[in-house]
Amino acid sequence: MPGGLEFQRMYAKVHGYIALIICLLGSVANSVNIAVLSRREMASSTNSILTALAVADLLVMLDYIPFALHIYIKIGTELNRNSYAWAVFVYFHSIFSQTFHTTSIWLTITLAIWRFIAIKFPQKNRTLCNKRNTSIAIGVAYAVCPILCLPIYFAMNIKEVAPQTNGTEAVNETQIVNATINTEPVYAISMTNNKEVLTAIFWIYSVFIKLIPCVVLSILSVCLILKMKSSDRRRQKLLKKSAITTNEGEKARLNEGGDSKRGGGRTDRTTRMLVALLGLFLATELPQALFGLLTAIAPHLFEICYYAFGEVMDLMALVGSAVNFVLYCSMSRQFRSTFTRLARKMLPLPTRNDSEPLTTTSVMT
Repeated sequence: MPGGLEFQRMYAKVHGYIALIICLLGSVANSVNIAVLSRREMASSTNSILTALAVADLLVMLDYIPFALHIYIKIGTELNRNSYAWAVFVYFHSIFSQTFHTTSIWLTITLAIWRFIAIKFPQKNRTLCNKRNTSIAIGVAYAVCPILCLPIYFAMNIKEVAPQTNGTEAVNETQIVNATINTEPVYAISMTNNKEVLTAIFWIYSVFIKLIPCVVLSILSVCLILKMKSSDRRRQKLLKKSAITTNEGEKARLNEGGDSKRGGGRTDRTTRMLVALLGLFLATELPQALFGLLTAIAPHLFEICYYAFGEVMDLMALVGSAVNFVLYCSMSRQFRSTFTRLARKMLPLPTRNDSEPLTTTSVMT
């Protein structure tokens, strides 16, 4: 795939800087998410899951910062990027980032399940989605995902390689970059030579870690959206029927208009958030799932495809971990209000004039 390799060589020159900016902004955004969602007034099962999700995303971001500096950005010629210590770090990064990214994926599925229960079975919501069960679900995600990612431990190994003398670079996670003429031993990360083990790992990665979550979340989100739409249509019919039977035309019309606007607005905001979360999840995870499935079917394509598009898939995953703050701010009045109050406490922002009248329209719903 000459075109893909040429694209990789060009993109690798800027990937480190783009990824570093996203990670720095994403780390700040997820830290704000944790601070806001963990406030006492924001306490709820949903926000507990969102807080745990922000923690997992933050760990992914913090881990990728030194990796981007080490692999892609020239931070000092005195650093021996081919040392055994750096090879251990790259090995650790490969496992650590995948583990916590998988954790964030399954927490997203848990969130979708909790929302579906709240809409489909509102009478059982307090029992099924109480604080205890939510804590158990979060704990299971953080405990099981490292076990699910355990095969990745056996997919790679550190080996000593002959130093290159041409000064060429190979920028990817399976090779330490910029080998130069020296007498120091050179270490690199390589994939296992056992084809059966490698194929099994690709199947686990593509199916259990990527493809199944995509399918499950898609089904849950579609069912939830359809349920909300159905509830909204039923509510509209009840309002119209009430307006006809009470013979209070003007009052019913006013009530219907106000209630419809408020209820419909909440439903629309929730629907837009679900669609945004679904679209974001599928845009970042589905290509990786399909790539993993292709590699499992044809393992010989791994080096060709991964070397060409590995950085792009990394960037998509980082974007998916960084933009939740934007979704919360744009679609949740409660989040915006709590964030504003917290920012006024933490930062020297101008305060409201005492003579300025207070408005209740900006308060969280």
